[in-house]
Amino acid sequence: MRLVSVNTAMPQLLTGTARGDVLSAIHKIPQEGPVMARRLNLDGDAQGDLTAHGGPDQAVYVYAYEDYAFWAEQLRRDPPSCGWFGENLTVEGASSDAMCFGDVWRVGGATLQVTKPRSPCYKLDRKIGERNFAARFRRSGRVGFYNRVLQEGPVQAGDEAALVEPHPARVSIRLMSDVRHSSRVTAEDVERVLAVDGLPDAQRGYALRRMERIRRRRSQ
Repeated sequence: MRLVSVNTAMPQLLTGTARGDVLSAIHKIPQEGPVMARRLNLDGDAQGDLTAHGGPDQAVYVYAYEDYAFWAEQLRRDPPSCGWFGENLTVEGASSDAMCFGDVWRVGGATLQVTKPRSPCYKLDRKIGERNFAARFRRSGRVGFYNRVLQEGPVQAGDEAALVEPHPARVSIRLMSDVRHSSRVTAEDVERVLAVDGLPDAQRGYALRRMERIRRRRSQ
């Protein structure tokens, strides 16, 4: 894996969203040179709405560099730069299929742990300029993932990244996202997620609700 870009932004007014004008830091800008990854965010980065974003379990958002080509084809236009999806780190090789809940990995001088998939809101629609894009993004499974920072340290474009301690359950970020957002998952998929030790309460709740929907379909 390789760190392609480090992207940060401070909150600014995002106008014309589905909920009016709101503060958001979704307009990330690629940074040159090293940037410190800290417990709550990267230096020079912040969140506009701390009720839904930020905190130690959502300190760093990562998106796979390979998925840029997918969206360029889907949207029929090239992304202007890394950070387009609001990610802090654009990483080659860190796909939602490859990375799993609980994985501990090292990026440059920082050690991170994968915590949860992203489930974007209406702000991503406004950022990309496509109505209902956030729903397409969620359905695609190419959602990226949040991380907690276990060891603070500098990160810089070009840094190598590597798994330090893969989580033994190997439940991918895509599967966790699909259990919440896709009707194609099976009961066996949901059971795999529910069996993971240390699964966050919110993720467990999504999985339990999905299992209930599957059982209702079977009984009809």
